[in-house]
Amino acid sequence: MPSSEQKHVQPVVAIVGHIDHGKTTLLDYIRKSAVAAKETGGITQKVSAYEVEHETPEGKRAITFIDTPGHEAFQKMRRRGAAAADIAILIVAADDGVKPQTIEAHKAIADAGIPFIVAFTKIDKETANIERAKESVMKHEIYLEGLGGDVPFVGVSGKTGAGVPELLDLIVLIADVKGISCDATAPVEAIIIESSRDPKSGIAATAIIKKGTLRTVGCAVAGNALAPLRMLENFAGEKVKEISCGKPARITGFSDEPSIGTLLVTVASKKEAEKLIAEYKKPAHGAIAVKTDDNENHITTRLLIKADTTGSLEALEHEIGKISQERNTLLVVSRGIGAIAENDVKTLIGFSPALAIGFNVKVEPVAKDLAERQGIVVETKDIIYELADWLKEKAKELAPEPPKDSVLGEVQVIRYFSTSGSKHVIGGKVISGAIALGNMVTINRRGIDVGSGKIVNLQAQKTDVSSVSEGKEFGAQIATKADIIAGDTLYAKLAPHKK
Repeated sequence: MPSSEQKHVQPVVAIVGHIDHGKTTLLDYIRKSAVAAKETGGITQKVSAYEVEHETPEGKRAITFIDTPGHEAFQKMRRRGAAAADIAILIVAADDGVKPQTIEAHKAIADAGIPFIVAFTKIDKETANIERAKESVMKHEIYLEGLGGDVPFVGVSGKTGAGVPELLDLIVLIADVKGISCDATAPVEAIIIESSRDPKSGIAATAIIKKGTLRTVGCAVAGNALAPLRMLENFAGEKVKEISCGKPARITGFSDEPSIGTLLVTVASKKEAEKLIAEYKKPAHGAIAVKTDDNENHITTRLLIKADTTGSLEALEHEIGKISQERNTLLVVSRGIGAIAENDVKTLIGFSPALAIGFNVKVEPVAKDLAERQGIVVETKDIIYELADWLKEKAKELAPEPPKDSVLGEVQVIRYFSTSGSKHVIGGKVISGAIALGNMVTINRRGIDVGSGKIVNLQAQKTDVSSVSEGKEFGAQIATKADIIAGDTLYAKLAPHKK
Protein backbone atom coordinates (compact mmCIF):
# COMPACT_ATOMS: atom_id res chain seq x y z
CA MET A 1 0.00 0.00 0.00
CA PRO A 2 1.30 3.49 -0.76
CA SER A 3 2.14 5.78 2.13
CA SER A 4 -0.04 8.79 2.91
CA GLU A 5 2.49 10.97 1.04
CA GLN A 6 2.12 8.78 -2.05
CA LYS A 7 -1.65 8.82 -2.02
CA HIS A 8 -3.38 11.36 -4.24
CA VAL A 9 -7.00 12.00 -3.28
CA GLN A 10 -8.89 13.65 -6.14
CA PRO A 11 -12.06 11.80 -7.11
CA VAL A 12 -13.03 11.67 -10.78
CA VAL A 13 -16.76 12.27 -11.24
CA ALA A 14 -18.80 11.52 -14.38
CA ILE A 15 -22.02 13.43 -14.95
CA VAL A 16 -24.46 11.23 -16.87
CA GLY A 17 -28.13 11.31 -17.76
CA HIS A 18 -30.77 12.20 -20.32
CA ILE A 19 -30.53 14.94 -22.92
CA ASP A 20 -31.71 18.38 -21.75
CA HIS A 21 -31.80 17.44 -18.06
CA GLY A 22 -29.32 20.18 -17.16
CA LYS A 23 -25.93 18.45 -17.01
CA THR A 24 -23.95 21.17 -18.78
CA THR A 25 -25.72 23.97 -16.91
CA LEU A 26 -24.96 22.30 -13.59
CA LEU A 27 -21.32 21.70 -14.45
CA ASP A 28 -21.01 25.26 -15.71
CA TYR A 29 -22.28 26.59 -12.38
CA ILE A 30 -19.86 24.34 -10.53
CA ARG A 31 -17.04 25.80 -12.63
CA LYS A 32 -18.39 29.25 -11.65
CA SER A 33 -18.66 30.34 -15.27
CA ALA A 34 -21.06 33.15 -16.00
CA VAL A 35 -22.64 31.58 -19.06
CA ALA A 36 -22.83 27.93 -20.12
CA ALA A 37 -20.80 27.17 -23.22
CA LYS A 38 -23.16 27.32 -26.17
CA GLU A 39 -23.39 23.90 -27.79
CA THR A 40 -24.54 23.40 -31.35
CA GLY A 41 -28.06 22.04 -31.31
CA GLY A 42 -28.17 22.32 -27.53
CA ILE A 43 -26.19 19.12 -27.04
CA THR A 44 -22.73 18.62 -25.56
CA GLN A 45 -21.04 16.71 -28.36
CA LYS A 46 -17.56 16.22 -26.93
CA VAL A 47 -16.35 14.73 -23.68
CA SER A 48 -14.61 17.34 -21.53
CA ALA A 49 -12.89 17.15 -18.18
CA TYR A 50 -12.55 19.94 -15.62
CA GLU A 51 -11.04 20.37 -12.17
CA VAL A 52 -12.76 22.34 -9.41
CA GLU A 53 -11.94 23.09 -5.78
CA HIS A 54 -14.52 22.73 -3.03
CA GLU A 55 -14.12 24.38 0.36
CA THR A 56 -14.71 21.97 3.27
CA PRO A 57 -14.20 22.41 7.04
CA GLU A 58 -10.94 20.46 6.61
CA GLY A 59 -9.75 22.67 3.76
CA LYS A 60 -9.98 22.79 -0.03
CA ARG A 61 -10.63 19.54 -1.89
CA ALA A 62 -10.00 19.04 -5.61
CA ILE A 63 -12.56 17.19 -7.76
CA THR A 64 -12.32 16.22 -11.45
CA PHE A 65 -15.54 16.27 -13.45
CA ILE A 66 -16.13 14.48 -16.75
CA ASP A 67 -18.99 16.00 -18.72
CA THR A 68 -20.49 13.27 -20.92
CA PRO A 69 -22.93 13.80 -23.81
CA GLY A 70 -26.58 12.99 -23.23
CA HIS A 71 -27.91 11.86 -26.60
CA GLU A 72 -28.52 8.22 -27.42
CA ALA A 73 -25.93 8.35 -30.20
CA PHE A 74 -23.16 8.88 -27.65
CA GLN A 75 -23.89 5.67 -25.73
CA LYS A 76 -20.35 4.31 -26.02
CA MET A 77 -18.85 7.59 -24.85
CA ARG A 78 -21.11 7.64 -21.81
CA ARG A 79 -20.16 4.09 -20.87
CA ARG A 80 -16.46 4.84 -21.17
CA GLY A 81 -16.91 8.06 -19.20
CA ALA A 82 -18.39 6.06 -16.33
CA ALA A 83 -15.55 3.52 -16.56
CA ALA A 84 -12.99 6.32 -16.25
CA ALA A 85 -14.66 7.77 -13.16
CA ASP A 86 -14.62 6.93 -9.45
CA ILE A 87 -18.07 8.37 -8.74
CA ALA A 88 -21.05 9.15 -11.00
CA ILE A 89 -23.78 11.75 -10.77
CA LEU A 90 -27.00 10.53 -12.37
CA ILE A 91 -28.93 13.58 -13.50
CA VAL A 92 -32.74 13.45 -13.38
CA ALA A 93 -34.77 16.59 -14.10
CA ALA A 94 -37.24 17.30 -11.30
CA ASP A 95 -39.83 18.40 -13.86
CA ASP A 96 -39.39 15.43 -16.18
CA GLY A 97 -38.34 12.29 -14.28
CA VAL A 98 -36.64 9.20 -15.69
CA LYS A 99 -36.19 9.03 -19.47
CA PRO A 100 -34.69 6.34 -21.78
CA GLN A 101 -31.16 7.77 -21.60
CA THR A 102 -31.46 7.96 -17.80
CA ILE A 103 -31.97 4.20 -17.73
CA GLU A 104 -29.08 3.60 -20.14
CA ALA A 105 -26.82 5.89 -18.09
CA HIS A 106 -27.75 4.01 -14.90
CA LYS A 107 -26.81 0.75 -16.62
CA ALA A 108 -23.43 2.25 -17.57
CA ILE A 109 -22.86 3.14 -13.90
CA ALA A 110 -23.84 -0.38 -12.80
CA ASP A 111 -21.51 -1.89 -15.42
CA ALA A 112 -18.65 0.30 -14.18
CA GLY A 113 -19.39 -0.77 -10.58
CA ILE A 114 -18.90 2.69 -9.09
CA PRO A 115 -20.90 4.55 -6.40
CA PHE A 116 -23.28 7.25 -7.57
CA ILE A 117 -25.46 10.14 -6.49
CA VAL A 118 -28.84 11.07 -7.97
CA ALA A 119 -29.05 14.81 -8.60
CA PHE A 120 -32.57 16.10 -9.23
CA THR A 121 -31.99 19.17 -11.41
CA LYS A 122 -34.13 22.18 -12.37
CA ILE A 123 -35.65 22.49 -8.90
CA ASP A 124 -36.01 26.24 -9.57
CA LYS A 125 -38.71 25.63 -12.20
CA GLU A 126 -42.37 26.05 -11.30
CA THR A 127 -43.14 22.69 -12.86
CA ALA A 128 -40.54 20.88 -10.72
CA ASN A 129 -41.94 18.07 -8.57
CA ILE A 130 -39.10 16.35 -6.77
CA GLU A 131 -41.38 13.86 -5.02
CA ARG A 132 -42.77 12.68 -8.35
CA ALA A 133 -39.21 12.52 -9.74
CA LYS A 134 -38.19 10.34 -6.77
CA GLU A 135 -41.07 7.98 -7.54
CA SER A 136 -39.94 7.72 -11.16
CA VAL A 137 -36.42 6.61 -10.19
CA MET A 138 -37.74 4.17 -7.59
CA LYS A 139 -39.88 2.54 -10.30
CA HIS A 140 -36.66 1.78 -12.17
CA GLU A 141 -35.05 0.08 -9.16
CA ILE A 142 -32.91 3.04 -8.13
CA TYR A 143 -33.50 2.94 -4.39
CA LEU A 144 -32.81 6.23 -2.62
CA GLU A 145 -31.62 6.84 0.92
CA GLY A 146 -34.52 7.12 3.36
CA LEU A 147 -36.80 5.36 0.89
CA GLY A 148 -35.60 1.80 1.34
CA GLY A 149 -32.25 2.15 -0.38
CA ASP A 150 -28.73 3.52 0.01
CA VAL A 151 -28.33 5.81 -3.02
CA PRO A 152 -27.73 9.40 -1.84
CA PHE A 153 -29.62 12.16 -3.62
CA VAL A 154 -29.88 15.93 -3.66
CA GLY A 155 -32.00 18.56 -5.40
CA VAL A 156 -30.01 21.15 -7.36
CA SER A 157 -30.41 24.09 -9.71
CA GLY A 158 -27.73 24.88 -12.26
CA LYS A 159 -29.22 28.35 -12.63
CA THR A 160 -29.46 29.50 -9.00
CA GLY A 161 -26.84 27.17 -7.51
CA ALA A 162 -29.27 25.81 -4.94
CA GLY A 163 -28.10 22.43 -3.63
CA VAL A 164 -24.69 22.58 -5.38
CA PRO A 165 -22.65 22.87 -2.13
CA GLU A 166 -24.54 19.87 -0.75
CA LEU A 167 -23.77 17.92 -3.94
CA LEU A 168 -20.05 18.67 -3.65
CA ASP A 169 -20.14 17.73 0.05
CA LEU A 170 -21.67 14.37 -0.92
CA ILE A 171 -18.92 13.75 -3.48
CA VAL A 172 -16.21 14.42 -0.90
CA LEU A 173 -18.02 12.26 1.68
CA ILE A 174 -18.32 9.31 -0.73
CA ALA A 175 -14.66 9.67 -1.72
CA ASP A 176 -13.64 9.50 1.96
CA VAL A 177 -16.02 6.69 2.93
CA LYS A 178 -15.05 4.57 -0.08
CA GLY A 179 -11.37 5.37 0.39
CA ILE A 180 -11.01 6.68 -3.16
CA SER A 181 -7.36 7.52 -3.83
CA CYS A 182 -4.55 6.62 -6.19
CA ASP A 183 -0.84 5.95 -5.95
CA ALA A 184 0.98 8.90 -7.50
CA THR A 185 4.26 6.92 -7.54
CA ALA A 186 2.95 3.88 -9.44
CA PRO A 187 3.59 3.31 -13.17
CA VAL A 188 1.28 5.55 -15.19
CA GLU A 189 -2.10 4.23 -16.30
CA ALA A 190 -4.63 6.55 -17.91
CA ILE A 191 -7.86 6.23 -19.90
CA ILE A 192 -8.35 8.09 -23.17
CA ILE A 193 -11.65 9.98 -23.09
CA GLU A 194 -11.27 12.03 -26.28
CA SER A 195 -9.00 12.52 -29.27
CA SER A 196 -8.96 15.02 -32.11
CA ARG A 197 -6.89 16.10 -35.10
CA ASP A 198 -5.78 19.68 -35.75
CA PRO A 199 -4.09 20.75 -39.03
CA LYS A 200 -1.48 22.74 -37.10
CA SER A 201 -0.83 20.83 -33.88
CA GLY A 202 -1.61 17.31 -35.13
CA ILE A 203 -3.39 14.56 -33.19
CA ALA A 204 -4.13 15.24 -29.52
CA ALA A 205 -5.91 13.23 -26.84
CA THR A 206 -7.40 13.91 -23.43
CA ALA A 207 -6.82 11.25 -20.78
CA ILE A 208 -7.84 10.76 -17.17
CA ILE A 209 -4.82 9.59 -15.16
CA LYS A 210 -5.83 6.70 -12.90
CA LYS A 211 -2.39 5.74 -11.56
CA GLY A 212 1.01 7.39 -11.28
CA THR A 213 2.19 10.82 -12.37
CA LEU A 214 2.50 11.75 -16.04
CA ARG A 215 5.69 13.69 -16.82
CA THR A 216 7.35 15.22 -19.88
CA VAL A 217 9.75 12.34 -20.32
CA GLY A 218 9.66 9.22 -22.51
CA CYS A 219 6.69 8.22 -24.65
CA ALA A 220 2.98 7.62 -24.13
CA VAL A 221 1.42 4.57 -25.78
CA ALA A 222 -2.33 4.12 -26.27
CA GLY A 223 -3.27 1.09 -28.34
CA ASN A 224 -1.59 1.48 -31.73
CA ALA A 225 -0.72 5.17 -31.18
CA LEU A 226 2.34 6.73 -29.57
CA ALA A 227 3.26 10.28 -28.57
CA PRO A 228 6.62 11.63 -27.36
CA LEU A 229 5.94 13.32 -24.02
CA ARG A 230 7.47 16.68 -24.86
CA MET A 231 4.50 18.80 -23.75
CA LEU A 232 1.58 18.35 -21.37
CA GLU A 233 -1.44 20.57 -20.85
CA ASN A 234 -3.77 20.60 -17.87
CA PHE A 235 -7.53 21.03 -18.12
CA ALA A 236 -7.14 24.81 -18.42
CA GLY A 237 -4.80 24.50 -21.40
CA GLU A 238 -1.74 25.49 -19.39
CA LYS A 239 1.60 23.85 -20.24
CA VAL A 240 2.89 21.86 -17.27
CA LYS A 241 5.78 19.47 -16.54
CA GLU A 242 3.75 16.83 -14.69
CA ILE A 243 0.16 15.85 -13.87
CA SER A 244 -0.81 13.51 -11.03
CA CYS A 245 -3.42 10.78 -10.98
CA GLY A 246 -7.03 11.83 -10.58
CA LYS A 247 -6.48 14.68 -13.03
CA PRO A 248 -7.13 15.17 -16.77
CA ALA A 249 -4.20 15.65 -19.14
CA ARG A 250 -4.02 16.70 -22.77
CA ILE A 251 -1.23 15.11 -24.83
CA THR A 252 -0.29 16.30 -28.34
CA GLY A 253 1.72 14.61 -31.07
CA PHE A 254 0.16 11.15 -31.38
CA SER A 255 1.07 9.05 -34.41
CA ASP A 256 -2.58 7.96 -34.83
CA GLU A 257 -5.92 8.69 -33.18
CA PRO A 258 -6.17 6.70 -29.93
CA SER A 259 -9.56 5.06 -29.52
CA ILE A 260 -11.79 6.28 -26.72
CA GLY A 261 -11.50 3.99 -23.71
CA THR A 262 -7.97 2.84 -24.62
CA LEU A 263 -5.53 2.37 -21.75
CA LEU A 264 -2.54 4.74 -21.94
CA VAL A 265 0.82 3.77 -20.46
CA THR A 266 4.29 5.32 -20.58
CA VAL A 267 7.68 3.91 -21.57
CA ALA A 268 11.20 5.34 -21.48
CA SER A 269 11.88 5.55 -25.21
CA LYS A 270 10.33 5.62 -28.66
CA LYS A 271 11.92 2.23 -29.37
CA GLU A 272 10.06 0.68 -26.44
CA ALA A 273 6.87 2.40 -27.57
CA GLU A 274 7.19 0.95 -31.07
CA LYS A 275 7.76 -2.49 -29.59
CA LEU A 276 4.55 -2.20 -27.55
CA ILE A 277 2.61 -1.10 -30.62
CA ALA A 278 3.96 -4.04 -32.62
CA GLU A 279 2.53 -6.36 -29.97
CA TYR A 280 -0.78 -4.57 -29.97
CA LYS A 281 -3.31 -6.15 -32.27
CA LYS A 282 -5.35 -3.36 -33.75
CA PRO A 283 -9.04 -4.32 -33.98
CA ALA A 284 -10.17 -4.91 -37.52
CA HIS A 285 -12.26 -2.01 -38.74
CA GLY A 286 -14.47 -3.84 -41.19
CA ALA A 287 -17.12 -2.06 -43.18
CA ILE A 288 -20.43 -1.47 -41.47
CA ALA A 289 -23.25 -3.04 -43.41
CA VAL A 290 -26.80 -2.31 -42.38
CA LYS A 291 -28.88 -5.46 -42.39
CA THR A 292 -31.47 -5.41 -45.14
CA ASP A 293 -33.81 -7.78 -46.88
CA ASP A 294 -31.82 -8.18 -50.09
CA ASN A 295 -33.63 -8.94 -53.32
CA GLU A 296 -33.00 -8.54 -57.02
CA ASN A 297 -34.19 -4.94 -56.92
CA HIS A 298 -31.55 -3.63 -54.54
CA ILE A 299 -28.35 -1.53 -54.56
CA THR A 300 -25.38 -0.87 -52.26
CA THR A 301 -24.41 2.73 -51.48
CA ARG A 302 -20.75 3.21 -50.47
CA LEU A 303 -20.07 5.74 -47.71
CA LEU A 304 -17.05 7.72 -46.62
CA ILE A 305 -17.55 9.22 -43.15
CA LYS A 306 -15.41 11.87 -41.43
CA ALA A 307 -15.87 13.59 -38.07
CA ASP A 308 -14.06 16.08 -35.86
CA THR A 309 -13.23 13.61 -33.07
CA THR A 310 -13.15 9.86 -32.49
CA GLY A 311 -16.14 10.09 -30.16
CA SER A 312 -18.18 11.94 -32.78
CA LEU A 313 -17.14 9.38 -35.39
CA GLU A 314 -18.45 6.54 -33.19
CA ALA A 315 -21.68 8.44 -32.67
CA LEU A 316 -22.08 8.95 -36.41
CA GLU A 317 -21.49 5.24 -37.04
CA HIS A 318 -24.11 4.47 -34.40
CA GLU A 319 -26.65 6.67 -36.21
CA ILE A 320 -25.82 5.09 -39.58
CA GLY A 321 -26.33 1.66 -38.06
CA LYS A 322 -29.93 2.58 -37.23
CA ILE A 323 -30.83 3.46 -40.82
CA SER A 324 -32.71 0.67 -42.57
CA GLN A 325 -33.64 0.84 -46.25
CA GLU A 326 -35.14 -2.27 -47.79
CA ARG A 327 -33.67 -1.75 -51.25
CA ASN A 328 -30.44 0.07 -50.42
CA THR A 329 -27.60 -1.30 -48.27
CA LEU A 330 -25.35 1.36 -46.72
CA LEU A 331 -21.71 0.25 -46.66
CA VAL A 332 -19.03 2.30 -44.88
CA VAL A 333 -15.84 1.80 -46.89
CA SER A 334 -13.70 4.47 -45.21
CA ARG A 335 -13.79 6.49 -42.01
CA GLY A 336 -11.53 8.99 -40.29
CA ILE A 337 -10.96 12.18 -38.32
CA GLY A 338 -10.59 15.64 -39.82
CA ALA A 339 -11.55 17.43 -43.04
CA ILE A 340 -12.76 15.53 -46.11
CA ALA A 341 -9.61 15.46 -48.28
CA GLU A 342 -8.78 14.48 -51.85
CA ASN A 343 -7.53 11.03 -50.81
CA ASP A 344 -10.82 10.40 -48.99
CA VAL A 345 -12.81 11.06 -52.14
CA LYS A 346 -10.47 8.82 -54.16
CA THR A 347 -11.59 5.81 -52.07
CA LEU A 348 -15.08 6.21 -53.59
CA ILE A 349 -14.05 6.57 -57.24
CA GLY A 350 -15.50 3.76 -59.33
CA PHE A 351 -18.46 3.15 -57.02
CA SER A 352 -21.97 4.29 -57.81
CA PRO A 353 -23.82 5.48 -55.86
CA ALA A 354 -21.25 6.87 -53.40
CA LEU A 355 -21.58 9.48 -50.66
CA ALA A 356 -19.02 11.38 -48.58
CA ILE A 357 -20.49 12.72 -45.33
CA GLY A 358 -18.86 14.75 -42.58
CA PHE A 359 -19.86 15.78 -39.08
CA ASN A 360 -18.49 19.13 -37.91
CA VAL A 361 -15.65 19.09 -40.49
CA LYS A 362 -14.74 21.05 -43.62
CA VAL A 363 -14.35 19.86 -47.19
CA GLU A 364 -11.04 20.71 -48.82
CA PRO A 365 -11.56 22.57 -52.15
CA VAL A 366 -9.60 20.01 -54.17
CA ALA A 367 -11.72 17.22 -52.67
CA LYS A 368 -14.92 19.07 -53.52
CA ASP A 369 -13.81 19.55 -57.15
CA LEU A 370 -12.85 15.88 -57.50
CA ALA A 371 -16.18 14.73 -56.02
CA GLU A 372 -18.13 16.91 -58.46
CA ARG A 373 -16.18 15.53 -61.43
CA GLN A 374 -16.74 11.94 -60.27
CA GLY A 375 -20.41 12.35 -59.41
CA ILE A 376 -19.83 11.72 -55.71
CA VAL A 377 -22.25 13.52 -53.40
CA VAL A 378 -20.63 15.33 -50.46
CA GLU A 379 -22.62 16.53 -47.43
CA THR A 380 -21.49 17.99 -44.10
CA LYS A 381 -23.47 19.22 -41.11
CA ASP A 382 -22.68 20.31 -37.55
CA ILE A 383 -25.72 18.65 -35.96
CA ILE A 384 -25.51 14.89 -35.97
CA TYR A 385 -29.25 14.21 -36.17
CA GLU A 386 -29.60 16.46 -39.22
CA LEU A 387 -26.80 14.56 -40.94
CA ALA A 388 -28.41 11.22 -40.07
CA ASP A 389 -31.81 12.44 -41.31
CA TRP A 390 -30.22 13.68 -44.54
CA LEU A 391 -28.57 10.29 -45.08
CA LYS A 392 -31.81 8.47 -44.38
CA GLU A 393 -33.65 10.54 -46.99
CA LYS A 394 -30.79 10.19 -49.48
CA ALA A 395 -30.75 6.40 -49.07
CA LYS A 396 -34.48 6.35 -49.73
CA GLU A 397 -34.06 8.62 -52.77
CA LEU A 398 -31.30 6.44 -54.26
CA ALA A 399 -33.14 3.15 -53.69
CA PRO A 400 -34.70 1.52 -56.77
CA GLU A 401 -38.44 1.74 -57.15
CA PRO A 402 -40.21 -1.17 -55.45
CA PRO A 403 -41.74 -3.84 -57.67
CA LYS A 404 -45.15 -2.76 -58.88
CA ASP A 405 -48.12 -3.74 -56.77
CA SER A 406 -45.89 -4.70 -53.81
CA VAL A 407 -46.85 -1.68 -51.69
CA LEU A 408 -50.48 -0.62 -51.99
CA GLY A 409 -50.39 2.35 -49.65
CA GLU A 410 -48.27 4.31 -47.22
CA VAL A 411 -49.85 5.47 -43.94
CA GLN A 412 -48.67 7.94 -41.31
CA VAL A 413 -49.89 7.05 -37.78
CA ILE A 414 -51.20 10.30 -36.29
CA ARG A 415 -52.55 9.02 -32.98
CA TYR A 416 -52.54 5.86 -30.90
CA PHE A 417 -55.78 5.27 -28.99
CA SER A 418 -55.86 1.93 -27.21
CA THR A 419 -55.02 -1.76 -27.23
CA SER A 420 -56.95 -4.90 -26.42
CA GLY A 421 -54.88 -8.05 -26.50
CA SER A 422 -53.06 -7.99 -29.82
CA LYS A 423 -55.44 -5.48 -31.42
CA HIS A 424 -54.35 -1.83 -31.55
CA VAL A 425 -56.66 1.10 -32.37
CA ILE A 426 -54.95 3.93 -34.26
CA GLY A 427 -55.79 7.05 -36.23
CA GLY A 428 -53.86 7.80 -39.40
CA LYS A 429 -53.65 9.39 -42.82
CA VAL A 430 -52.98 7.75 -46.18
CA ILE A 431 -49.89 9.50 -47.59
CA SER A 432 -49.84 7.64 -50.90
CA GLY A 433 -51.82 4.91 -52.66
CA ALA A 434 -54.71 3.35 -50.77
CA ILE A 435 -55.38 0.84 -48.01
CA ALA A 436 -58.11 -1.74 -47.62
CA LEU A 437 -59.65 -3.97 -45.01
CA GLY A 438 -57.64 -7.18 -44.76
CA ASN A 439 -54.36 -5.65 -45.98
CA MET A 440 -51.16 -6.75 -44.29
CA VAL A 441 -49.05 -3.86 -42.95
CA THR A 442 -45.37 -3.46 -42.17
CA ILE A 443 -44.75 -1.17 -39.15
CA ASN A 444 -41.77 1.11 -39.77
CA ARG A 445 -40.26 3.38 -37.10
CA ARG A 446 -37.60 5.92 -38.08
CA GLY A 447 -36.58 3.81 -41.07
CA ILE A 448 -36.54 0.49 -39.21
CA ASP A 449 -39.15 -2.25 -39.59
CA VAL A 450 -40.37 -3.14 -36.09
CA GLY A 451 -43.19 -5.55 -36.85
CA SER A 452 -46.09 -6.51 -39.07
CA GLY A 453 -49.83 -6.86 -38.70
CA LYS A 454 -53.20 -6.92 -40.41
CA ILE A 455 -55.99 -4.35 -40.80
CA VAL A 456 -59.00 -6.02 -39.18
CA ASN A 457 -61.26 -2.96 -38.98
CA LEU A 458 -61.34 0.26 -40.99
CA GLN A 459 -63.40 3.41 -40.45
CA ALA A 460 -63.75 6.82 -42.07
CA GLN A 461 -65.97 9.50 -40.57
CA LYS A 462 -66.88 6.98 -37.83
CA THR A 463 -68.36 4.63 -40.45
CA ASP A 464 -67.05 1.18 -41.37
CA VAL A 465 -65.46 1.23 -44.82
CA SER A 466 -63.67 -1.31 -47.02
CA SER A 467 -60.91 1.06 -48.21
CA VAL A 468 -59.40 4.53 -47.76
CA SER A 469 -57.75 6.49 -50.57
CA GLU A 470 -54.75 8.85 -50.70
CA GLY A 471 -55.01 12.04 -48.61
CA LYS A 472 -57.83 10.73 -46.41
CA GLU A 473 -57.76 10.28 -42.62
CA PHE A 474 -59.15 7.16 -40.99
CA GLY A 475 -59.37 5.01 -37.88
CA ALA A 476 -58.23 1.40 -37.90
CA GLN A 477 -57.81 -1.65 -35.74
CA ILE A 478 -54.50 -3.42 -36.41
CA ALA A 479 -53.89 -6.98 -35.24
CA THR A 480 -50.20 -7.25 -34.34
CA LYS A 481 -47.90 -8.45 -31.55
CA ALA A 482 -45.68 -5.39 -32.09
CA ASP A 483 -46.16 -1.93 -30.58
CA ILE A 484 -47.51 0.96 -32.66
CA ILE A 485 -46.84 4.59 -31.73
CA ALA A 486 -47.71 7.99 -33.19
CA GLY A 487 -45.23 8.85 -35.93
CA ASP A 488 -44.87 5.27 -37.22
CA THR A 489 -45.26 4.59 -40.94
CA LEU A 490 -47.39 1.65 -42.10
CA TYR A 491 -46.86 0.05 -45.52
CA ALA A 492 -49.93 -1.83 -46.71
CA LYS A 493 -49.67 -4.92 -48.91
CA LEU A 494 -52.07 -7.59 -50.11
CA ALA A 495 -52.53 -10.47 -47.71
CA PRO A 496 -51.01 -13.68 -49.09
CA HIS A 497 -53.47 -16.15 -50.59
CA LYS A 498 -54.11 -19.25 -48.51
CA LYS A 499 -53.34 -22.48 -50.30
